[in-house]
Amino acid sequence: MQLRNNAELARKMRALEELLRSWGSVAIGFSGGVDSTFLAAVCARVLPEATLLVRLETPFTTTPERAAAEGALGSAGNGTVPERPEPAALASLPVLGIPYDALGIPQIARNSADRCYWCKRFGFERIVEAARARGIAVVSDGSNADDALEDRPGIRALRELGVRSPLMETGWRKEEERALLRAWGFAQWDMPAEACLATRVRRGEPITAEKLGIVRACEDLLHQHGFRSVRARLGAGEMRLEFKEDELACKRDQLTSELRAELEHLADRPVA
Repeated sequence: MQLRNNAELARKMRALEELLRSWGSVAIGFSGGVDSTFLAAVCARVLPEATLLVRLETPFTTTPERAAAEGALGSAGNGTVPERPEPAALASLPVLGIPYDALGIPQIARNSADRCYWCKRFGFERIVEAARARGIAVVSDGSNADDALEDRPGIRALRELGVRSPLMETGWRKEEERALLRAWGFAQWDMPAEACLATRVRRGEPITAEKLGIVRACEDLLHQHGFRSVRARLGAGEMRLEFKEDELACKRDQLTSELRAELEHLADRPVA
């Protein structure tokens, strides 16, 4: 998306900044993806002294998302507040890491239809507790207006906890966030959407550390071979690979028989 509707984006930005200022302080559930990076970038300018980034340290985080979060937070800041959000600004925000053993929670590990609800509920309970202990007024997440169009059980859990979604409340779409992140110089602007690793295990089959390790190893290998958006899904004794159609069309020759054999060795099961 190009910045073709500057007036509309300016209106949304004013609304977002006014909302954030009205809160006084905020803790953001920060994953390092497009949404939370965009929100953190705005907060770095609007509430530079009153924003806390909170990262849940969970086995469900994909390697690209983990790397993106570390990259965003590793930029060297100069201690000043820029006129517009810049990558270096995120380095000035305090970051709190909270261990989150999602696999130790039966409602999550059994991988039933309500897994996402419980995962979000238990995870953000920890963030809310940490924010209250530090006197922070509001806890927020990065859900945007696109998410409101889908059935997301996790959003119900957030509302029950009083977690706010300022990007959704002020009407931001992901393509708009990407456009501005690109204009601001953030490498995350074109980061593919990263669903958590728990989604790779077929619903109803228990999630284990071993299964997550297989998925991570196989997806990391495919990333090394140039595939950016890929899912390695486990279920019924096999692993099924999913790619974006346009990416597979231009990289099909890289999915060689040797690569498939290596994937089957890592997964210890057939690859479809």
